[in-house]
Amino acid sequence: LAPNPRGVALIIVPWNLPIQLTLNPLIDALAAGNVCILKPSEKCDNTTSLLTDLLTGGKYLDPRAVQVVNGGAEQATELLKHRVDVISYTGGGEVGRIVAQAAAKHLTPVLLEL
Repeated sequence: LAPNPRGVALIIVPWNLPIQLTLNPLIDALAAGNVCILKPSEKCDNTTSLLTDLLTGGKYLDPRAVQVVNGGAEQATELLKHRVDVISYTGGGEVGRIVAQAAAKHLTPVLLEL
């Protein structure tokens, strides 16, 4: 296996299983050589705070490799307006449609786990 980086990976994560559903796609994206924008759920304040500190504090990862955007639907909607190289979304079908439509505007590859 050889890394095949795409560039910037946007990872949008749900509230259930916040650590596992954050770290699985994040590790895969980083191992492939991508940089990541992580949008965790606003419903998991403590877990989001912990992951933000661990992932962006510079102790475990290069702080340029992962950026965490905290907030709700407004922040996620704003992120989807920007061109990224791949999108990973785990969550419900209604928001999945919104993510797919946003990805289609730029022909961005998208992984939807609904």
